[in-house]
Amino acid sequence: MTGEWVKVAAPATTSNIGAGFDVFGIALKEPYDIIEGRKTDSGIKITEVTGPGSDSIPLEPERNSVGIAAAEVLRRCKADFGLELKIKKGIRPCSGIGSSGASAAGGAYLAHILCGEKLSPTEVVLCAAKAEDSTSGGFHADNVAPCVLGGFTVIRSYEPFEVITIEPPKDLGVVVAMPDVLVPTRESRAVLPSEVPLKDMVYHLGNASSLVYAMMTGDLKLIGRSVKDVAIEPRRAHLVPHLKDAESEAMSHGALVSFLGGSGPCIISFYDKSSHNGDNIAASVKDLYSDRGMKCDTWVTECGSGCRRI
Repeated sequence: MTGEWVKVAAPATTSNIGAGFDVFGIALKEPYDIIEGRKTDSGIKITEVTGPGSDSIPLEPERNSVGIAAAEVLRRCKADFGLELKIKKGIRPCSGIGSSGASAAGGAYLAHILCGEKLSPTEVVLCAAKAEDSTSGGFHADNVAPCVLGGFTVIRSYEPFEVITIEPPKDLGVVVAMPDVLVPTRESRAVLPSEVPLKDMVYHLGNASSLVYAMMTGDLKLIGRSVKDVAIEPRRAHLVPHLKDAESEAMSHGALVSFLGGSGPCIISFYDKSSHNGDNIAASVKDLYSDRGMKCDTWVTECGSGCRRI
């Protein structure tokens, strides 16, 4: 049995977003991965991986986010067929904008289509999160949830699992700056504190609550004031050269806020599309890294939809 090829796009995401560690996530319009697949008689086989960082991505399906997530969908659906998969990376691994999450979500979503879309959106997210657990050293859905569902997502609870989706404000622009340094998720999670002071927890609760309110009401200035983190980013800052200088540079060129995207090294800046130019913010951060002898890729983008068939 050899089926027709199906192709899906799985977008980059930014997670944590200040106080929402392992809880908040946003889907981005670009960049994105492309996952192709077709039915076979049995088993899962990955025959091609291309794009940035592809030489570091294993072809063995049991070690690959796409393969693990797709296998979990097949298991849940009791499928009587296998898959051949091809992966085109648009999101470099170890980037901080959900590279492994996009692969996992794309693999789960593709298998979901080929199984006749039997699963609920939440089940697709959980299948993708299983792959994240295997490849990044912890069960977390803050990247795969927005990658599957789109928009701004909130993980209300992991046990039982429940995710909420909110449409972000139309004028919320996003600048992604990716300096040429690798930060593996396992390494960035290893530096996290096991406990935080009560005052820090209260600080995060206030900012997390106000960020959700700001997203729902479209209050861009409040979004900027609410992306605050005194527990996670400070522990990871040493992993990203010139992080604080880059954030300050973005702010001086009109960003509402600038912060470490996910586990890093990507630096995310939010801005108001109705009054500011994202190209200027991107250029300022890129020039800062260039002046210090480092390459930095940038994207001027916005919040986007989740996985889609193309």
